[in-house]
Amino acid sequence: MCGICGFVGDEGAASDPTTLARMNQAIRPRGPDDAGFFLKGPGRVSDPTPHQPGPGLACALAMRRLSIIDIAGGAQPMSDGRYWIVFNGEIYNFESLRAQLQNAGYTFQTRSDTEVVLLAYRHFGPDCLPKLRGMFAFAIWDSQEESLFLARDPFGIKPLFFTRLGPRLIFGSEIKSLLCHPGVARQLNHQALPDLLSFLYVPAPSTLFAGIYQLEPGKFLRWQAGQTQIHQYWPTSELFQNQGPPLGLEGVLSGLTESIEAHLISDVPVGAFLSGGIDSSLIVALARQILGKPFPTFCISFPGSGMYDESPHARAVAQHVGTEHYEHPVAAGSVENLPRILRFLDEPLANASVMPNFELAQFASKVCKVCLSGVGGDELFGGYRRYIAHNYAAPWLLLPRWFRNHLLLPLVRKLPAGGGSGWQDKIRLLDKFLGPLDLPREERYIAWNSHFSESEKAQLLVHSGSTPSCQRFLPFFEESRGLPFGEQVMHVDVRSYLPGDSLFLVDRLTMASSLEARVPFTDLRMLEVARRVPLAQKTQGSKTKVILRQACEKLLPKGIIDRPKQGFGTPVDLWLRRELAFLPGQLLHRDVVHERGLFRPQVVSALVAQQKAGGRDVSQHLWILLMLELWQRMYIDNDYSQKGDITFADLGLRR
Repeated sequence: MCGICGFVGDEGAASDPTTLARMNQAIRPRGPDDAGFFLKGPGRVSDPTPHQPGPGLACALAMRRLSIIDIAGGAQPMSDGRYWIVFNGEIYNFESLRAQLQNAGYTFQTRSDTEVVLLAYRHFGPDCLPKLRGMFAFAIWDSQEESLFLARDPFGIKPLFFTRLGPRLIFGSEIKSLLCHPGVARQLNHQALPDLLSFLYVPAPSTLFAGIYQLEPGKFLRWQAGQTQIHQYWPTSELFQNQGPPLGLEGVLSGLTESIEAHLISDVPVGAFLSGGIDSSLIVALARQILGKPFPTFCISFPGSGMYDESPHARAVAQHVGTEHYEHPVAAGSVENLPRILRFLDEPLANASVMPNFELAQFASKVCKVCLSGVGGDELFGGYRRYIAHNYAAPWLLLPRWFRNHLLLPLVRKLPAGGGSGWQDKIRLLDKFLGPLDLPREERYIAWNSHFSESEKAQLLVHSGSTPSCQRFLPFFEESRGLPFGEQVMHVDVRSYLPGDSLFLVDRLTMASSLEARVPFTDLRMLEVARRVPLAQKTQGSKTKVILRQACEKLLPKGIIDRPKQGFGTPVDLWLRRELAFLPGQLLHRDVVHERGLFRPQVVSALVAQQKAGGRDVSQHLWILLMLELWQRMYIDNDYSQKGDITFADLGLRR
């Protein structure tokens, strides 16, 4: 596991070795154990130092390493003489691929999966990508053809960003690395704002920086002689065809056990995040059986926050299974970490669980270097309530539209929905459910998974987007058209929400803590398993994740199995009324909003007033606006991307 960066086609003075060194230093938390460099100039290959003069360079590669596999022999960049690779990730089937390549006549100098990827590319070319089981983002320089090959794993577990400056290509694991190159500007991508408001993240291939892009999951990029081509290698049409006979409980347990066993391969100790929910609990229970001994598990608690605190459930699982359990309370003062966390994210991901997840990663990193996570279980096995919402749309549509939209919905929105009680949660869900009912079912589903609606954005934005945000994901419905609609919506989330939100969050916050997160559910083998499980075994009526609950019956306490999905919730509404009450009045003041020129001040002021008064819960709407303003102060107005201990005071805020 590491971070990578570099550039090609840069013939200017700005491409001296100090630029590459700065880019690599910016991602040091991703790999504090080692650093490596490859510089290809006219007739030379060398390691850069801050004092070494450098002529124009044709290619520059760098990496930071977090040593997990082959600690002694896996140094990068790695070369076979023709190809040079910098690799970020883990390949879980590298030993079987190594054997296949050895049978083809290749010899290996290390035990690392990096060398397997390098020689697999040498042997198969881009066709090696579907053979790699794991998480990855890598760059390979072909010194013979003078071309650069970039690739990202099918799920987007590992990030990869790039920008074009004329014939030059600059890339890196994090945007802050690209920003260290003197040719890269810091400019807001206005076209991405509507999508950010809808989804709370910017979907690939865009970013919130103008001119900087994400390489989309399941794609590769080839650069040569200043020309760039991008190709999709996953998903293939075979994914949506009959995968074989239906699988039941034993097939799911067998597949998940095999995936966890593969994800436990490591030369350093492995732990696990444990929320007390179905996914993480099932992973912990099976990992305990595989290892045959206790291993570390980690959870956090929210003392005094009621429904948001899952630590008692996590504790019950740990005691039942038998792990070395660690519990970390999130104190009220932890909100002070918000600017620091945003610096690690590079973009304003408005998932408020970034704060507890950051503390959890920091806490776990003191004990181990690798942690298993349950991310992906919901998307593959039907864990979100929105997956069953379309089942209830038909009877509601029998009600007259005027009654739903002009009487019922306004009434629901007058009811108090902030505070975090069970009935207030139901009000929020009813509000979310009723609003998009009249849309086509594909657009309705995307709206259920959105926050600002198209009409709300039209009122808020000074320059609203011409294309509805739902259009971004409609191609994923087309790509999975042969599946039942319930399976289609899960596929849409695998292609959008999973990489854009959940995996984004896990990667940035664990890597900020120099901790590797592994996601056994987010695995190609597990996707094959999930495709063979009938939809009725995933969702039944109001029940979600049915087959995973059945899998837990012999492994976990009954209270864990039967309790409703809670998720890794965060008390955003409470924070904005208490510890962070000072933020809206300063960050979203009418004068600040007017000067930015992005939003209509009167609309923002109305949201702030509504949040203070109670009624409809708009805390998530305010949260994204707050994160955007903080981000602009850190990345657009100033350059705080390298400042480690940034505070609210640094951003001009006072309590």
